[in-house]
Amino acid sequence: MKFFKTIMICGLLGLHTPAFADSLYDDLGGKDALVRITERLVELTFNDPRTAHQFKQTKRDRLTNLLVDQFCELTGGPCKYKGVNMKKSHIKLGITENEFNALVEQLQQAMDEEGVPFHTQNKFLALLAPMKRDIVER
Repeated sequence: MKFFKTIMICGLLGLHTPAFADSLYDDLGGKDALVRITERLVELTFNDPRTAHQFKQTKRDRLTNLLVDQFCELTGGPCKYKGVNMKKSHIKLGITENEFNALVEQLQQAMDEEGVPFHTQNKFLALLAPMKRDIVER
């Protein structure tokens, strides 16, 4: 409904908007919200015994910045992800399905704490889901 109101108002004012003015990036709350979600995700991941061991050699700030850019770009935001692809960055880490699922739970918790609606969380997780085949090795 918000989208159609925006289109109608812009049309009345003679303004032009792109056909997809709203994005998942906006639904998630934009860059500031993505930063908060990602910082919380990284905190949970580094402190959860199910996943912490996988991040012993990882620089927390670097990981957070890469994830923010990746999430931002993937959801239609203005950022550009400059990291390597998922397959290359996770090769030989031996990540299990249980570890992957734990990280998904952590992401859901971070989004819940940020107040992201369930349907928006599902859209975001659906975008991330195909990465599983490049991350899980066993």
